[in-house]
Amino acid sequence: MRNGQRKRGTLKLGKWELFAYGQLVVPMAVIGLPLAIYIPPFYSGTLGLDLGAVGFILMLARLSDVFVDPFIGRMSDRTHTRWGRRRPWVIGGVIIMMISSIMLFVPQGQVTNLYLLLWICAIYLGYTLIEIPYGAWGAEISDDYHERNRITGSRQIFLLIGLLIAITVPIVAGQGGGGGATPESAASRGAMAALGWLTAGLLPVCLIILLRSVREPAKGHSTPISLVSGVRVAMRNGPLRMILATVILGALASSINAGVAVLFFEHVADMGRSSSVLIFALFAAGVVGSPFWVSIGGRIGKHKGIGVAGFASLAAFALVPVIIYWVKPNFPEAVFPAMLTITLIQGFTIGAAPILGQSILADVVDLDTLKSGEQRTAFLFAFLAMVRKFFEAAGVGIALPVLSWIGFDPQARTNSAAAHFALTAMYCLVPLALWIVSTTIIWNYPITHERQVRLRAALDRRTERRARTRAAD
Repeated sequence: MRNGQRKRGTLKLGKWELFAYGQLVVPMAVIGLPLAIYIPPFYSGTLGLDLGAVGFILMLARLSDVFVDPFIGRMSDRTHTRWGRRRPWVIGGVIIMMISSIMLFVPQGQVTNLYLLLWICAIYLGYTLIEIPYGAWGAEISDDYHERNRITGSRQIFLLIGLLIAITVPIVAGQGGGGGATPESAASRGAMAALGWLTAGLLPVCLIILLRSVREPAKGHSTPISLVSGVRVAMRNGPLRMILATVILGALASSINAGVAVLFFEHVADMGRSSSVLIFALFAAGVVGSPFWVSIGGRIGKHKGIGVAGFASLAAFALVPVIIYWVKPNFPEAVFPAMLTITLIQGFTIGAAPILGQSILADVVDLDTLKSGEQRTAFLFAFLAMVRKFFEAAGVGIALPVLSWIGFDPQARTNSAAAHFALTAMYCLVPLALWIVSTTIIWNYPITHERQVRLRAALDRRTERRARTRAAD
């Protein structure tokens, strides 16, 4: 690729550039998944902190950087350096995440609630400093409806590869301590330490590949507007409001589901070491399915692609209570094959929403730029990230304390039927209801390929008029 900044346009990215952009999410996924599914059992089960307190701390940690997101997005949009707008923020985030991943996953000294709060807040800050500018960077590389699917598809494939690593490392490290790959061994000190050191090692390598291979597009000419005016413009953006609704419902559902997944597999499904196999199968199927959803999004529309994948996944997931309350008592040997089948269906569809949803958001940025007059990609990504994190915090802050209040004990070998039902509801029933509403909303999303082409044409005409005006002055 030639030196200098890439001109904004519709050129297809080469395979190496797609690779170099997408691979940065590998270490972010390696550490991101444990934050959702291993930190609760690690700090409550392995390290002995109170489960309810861990849930409350995780909620506070997610809230700690909620209001930082719009600031980072806005500053990234308005940063002007010789290295670009996005790079300095990503570099700073990588440094913070390297340090905090070690401190969180390789605990130093006495582990207290305050220790957990401090370092999980730090790792979330580093994550945000990378995530917001990096996502905006990808949205700006191309203004083509279909090319944006390829860019987000590359990112999603590497995300799933990172998740596979995040699942495999604790299994291998846990087996090293004896006893086989069980939920307990996967959340052991050795397994978590392996994840922490791996993340700290991968981050600088992946960052160098990104910085050397992917150029930032030149910023288009725009007129800055105030934060308050910008929020008002955003809230008058109908397609953005629809995305906002799906983000709220999806974040709440995913947080509740992921926060109790390991506990559900261990205490309700009695999967033992097979639970790690299911999680691995989920993400492996996602790697296989991701290119399919890139293609489908181009054929039937991004929102329809998300809808098809969502309803197929939900139809399979709705069978989980049947397996727990009918198959398990009557045909216990069939539990694992049944759960594996559901997992493979969910895994194949898991990439649709992240791939096509992020591509949709890039299209919404075009509409916002036309309405607001300012190109503020990172701000909109940050605004939605702020909302997502708030409801992710609410999800884990609801699920774990509710389980604790009902009487569920993650360290006990047996729990009451009421506790088991509550855990099943948090894992399946509550998220299922939220996901159904979210998928129904996105099915009616209005920006099609044809409308996005018209939006880009209108933006190009305005840019040309401004260029002529400046030339005349």
